Amino acid sequence: MSDTRARVLDATLASLVSNGFSGTTARAIAQAGGFAPGVIYYHFADLDDLLVAALAHTSESRVRRYRSELSGVDKAATAVEILRRLYEEDSAVGHIAAIQEFYAGARPGSRLAEQLAVETRRWEELGEELLTGLLRGRPLASLVRVKIAASAAVAFYIGMETLTHLDGDRARPAQLFDQAARVAAVFDKIPRMPVS
Repeated sequence: MSDTRARVLDATLASLVSNGFSGTTARAIAQAGGFAPGVIYYHFADLDDLLVAALAHTSESRVRRYRSELSGVDKAATAVEILRRLYEEDSAVGHIAAIQEFYAGARPGSRLAEQLAVETRRWEELGEELLTGLLRGRPLASLVRVKIAASAAVAFYIGMETLTHLDGDRARPAQLFDQAARVAAVFDKIPRMPVS
């Protein structure tokens, strides 16, 4: 990816965070990135093309980061602490705020909505990998439908940020991670059975 193309993608995400979906125009993106609006159309067919690319760019980048950090983790308490730290990173870099704007602005049937479905599935697959590792050898494993649980976890993650965004209560995620840490500590005490 060229430096200029990456700069346009980053400026798009910055504009989504500061201007919202409806305010993310070519002019706003160019202003956020410090380049002329024509640069956008040199690299992207139109604004929709740019938004789809920006969504894929931020999602792929963050999924790689999560996968790298969570690879091989088989303790729930460790997973919760890593997820807490990564969530704080997501908040600090504006990833979550940008994702919220993508969800808010995507029209059913649009290319952006289709890309959101692809990216949501990518996050669900990551959740499935993590849950499979955490449940391996546990008596509960046969009760949990991993695919459904992963989908619920992604929906929860998105919903948590939506509620936080709406009511401005930045303590909400910390409280939820604290609760998850308490549950994880109990879960980790469940002995693993030998896996044949």
